Amino acid sequence: MEYVGPPFRIDVAGAFLLPQELRDAQAQYRNEQISRVALRAIEDTEIRNLVDRLKAVGLRVVTDGGFRNISWPLDFMCNLEGIQSRGDHKSGIELIGRVDFHHHPVLDDFMYLTGVTGGDVIAKQVLPAPSLLLSELLKDGNSDQLSTIYPDEEELLTDIALTYQKLIQELYESGCRYLQFDDVTRVLTSNAIQVNNLSLEGHPEDLFIAFHASAEMLYSVEGVNSFLLDYDDESCGKSSLLWFIREQKATFGFIPSHYPLPSELDEIYEAIDEVTPYISLERLSLCVPNAQVLPNEDYDTALMKQWSTLDMAMIAAKALWSDNK
Repeated sequence: MEYVGPPFRIDVAGAFLLPQELRDAQAQYRNEQISRVALRAIEDTEIRNLVDRLKAVGLRVVTDGGFRNISWPLDFMCNLEGIQSRGDHKSGIELIGRVDFHHHPVLDDFMYLTGVTGGDVIAKQVLPAPSLLLSELLKDGNSDQLSTIYPDEEELLTDIALTYQKLIQELYESGCRYLQFDDVTRVLTSNAIQVNNLSLEGHPEDLFIAFHASAEMLYSVEGVNSFLLDYDDESCGKSSLLWFIREQKATFGFIPSHYPLPSELDEIYEAIDEVTPYISLERLSLCVPNAQVLPNEDYDTALMKQWSTLDMAMIAAKALWSDNK
């Protein structure tokens, strides 16, 4: 069987818009009209449909689309030891004990995803970066708990890092070979850098790690195979970042804010021309952005646009590369 593994010519940032049936089911679950078991069955069906559609387009990497997230990343964080939801899932997280990992639903979610992918594609697991968890815990609502549970902030950084190291190892043992961390916030502190780098220490060598973040964070993260950047981010000196990635011998995940109509694809090619003096096409991934609903855009239009975005990415890839990896 042909080896299927990253980096890929076409990649995905990970999140897709929820199908209407799943949106309705989540609303029913929040209103206590259906059980968690019933909701999960609908999630399973829609994730299988998503994987089938991504494979039909020609992608070699798939995610679960974020379809199990009701309030990302808080729902992930609340399933760690020592953390619970503050009120509803949109009100932040509350520290109630030392942060740790024993078992997390993301492991079961990943096992389901791998079970529906087949051997011709690889499943990518997307997690909130450790720095994102740290920033949530450091919000004002946790100040009293932090002073009691973690009077020394270094202990908090250590516990978060050990928690992620355990989770990374469990995911690896479950078959994960492609892991992506996300933290696209602009808040950059020395502790945020430290906790990310500590968390990635000692990960298995054949686990491909991608990091999707602002340019400022990408400069500082270590032990990463692929750097994913929203290329329209105006906060960075792109040429300096590209030189940095080039020296790291890593791949660059190029994420444009949008894919234009076929007649306007020259916009993408012109942007890539800015990259290739630093990063060769062999080390470049054309990454499809997380789907979103823009202001004054109806949901159905946004749903259709996410699929046309994929089509445009495939057209661009065929123009840029002769192979179809």
